[in-house]
Amino acid sequence: MASADATAGAMPAQSPADADRIDPRRLLTFFFMVFGMFMAILDIQIVSASLTEIQAGLSASSDEIAWVQTAYLIAEVVMIPLSGFLSRALGTRMLFGISAAGFTAASRCAGSRPRSTR
Repeated sequence: MASADATAGAMPAQSPADADRIDPRRLLTFFFMVFGMFMAILDIQIVSASLTEIQAGLSASSDEIAWVQTAYLIAEVVMIPLSGFLSRALGTRMLFGISAAGFTAASRCAGSRPRSTR
């Protein structure tokens, strides 16, 4: 009978020091994920804190402005699982490229102002 060490799927023995090490790429990925989660929470807090300014800009009533925050939160909650699905379907690099291009295009549109015709 073949021994367990001779099996093709046997893992090489690791020293206790190697078992406690964290791969630097995994650690970097973890910190990027934590930073992204922090930015999402910060974004929600900014919207909550500026509801009165949004209400004034939209000339909305108190009942209507609650829907602004609700719509914002629903959009964010929908995008979390959708981004995971699109990442698997398109690939992480493709999704990042599309997202960066879309963000840049939307920022340019939002930042452009009509020129005055004097």
